[in-house]
Amino acid sequence: MFLNGVTVMTIHRYGMFAVGIAAGMLISTAHAQEPPTYTVTKSVPLGAPDRWDYVTFDPDSHRAYVAHGDRVTVVDGHDGTLLGEISGLPGGTHGIAIATAAGHGYTDDGKAGEAASFDLHTFKVAKRIKAAEDADAVAFDPVSAHVFVINGDTGSVTVIDPQLNAAMTTIDLDGKLEDAVSGDNGKLCVNGAGKSEIVRVDTKTNQVDAPDRSLNVSVRMDWRSIVSPIGCFQVASTA
Repeated sequence: MFLNGVTVMTIHRYGMFAVGIAAGMLISTAHAQEPPTYTVTKSVPLGAPDRWDYVTFDPDSHRAYVAHGDRVTVVDGHDGTLLGEISGLPGGTHGIAIATAAGHGYTDDGKAGEAASFDLHTFKVAKRIKAAEDADAVAFDPVSAHVFVINGDTGSVTVIDPQLNAAMTTIDLDGKLEDAVSGDNGKLCVNGAGKSEIVRVDTKTNQVDAPDRSLNVSVRMDWRSIVSPIGCFQVASTA
């Protein structure tokens, strides 16, 4: 995962959190197209359980949040120190979103069909919020300042207002869902894996404004070029 311009963090099969630095970032004009070289500078053991899911990096705090099993482990992005855990989520954690202004972070308990808000200082779960079956990816949208919980098998999205720490509404997208990515343009792009499409949601109205039917598995957005690489099969424009 490419973090904050220079740092790369990945999860290895034995629970090691690898932190790397991009070498040669000052690339000459003649070699501007050459990819940077990455070097692992430190591996951080996270411990059990060993079922891994999303990693979310928060640039404001320089923390990485790693979902694995019934918890989320919080790692200092500077030196790899383990800062704490968000625990007590036996149905399995998946996505993580950070709402800094509200002082809350959000993850999920997938089997319970709930989102869990936690305190960004103590990492204690503050509230469990009803979402839907197979709560999975979680995304923060900077335009609306809302959190979107992707309920995979249910095919819906639960919208949370972090200031109220409560669910606002549910968006029915009619089909199995996977990841979602929000940009700075008031759009949330959701991987509609069940129908092989990218569904675009207006985060102000919470309404679907564009489906893009292209075979896909995962979503990672480049909002500067407004292009969505759809892994692993095609590239589709969402402009």
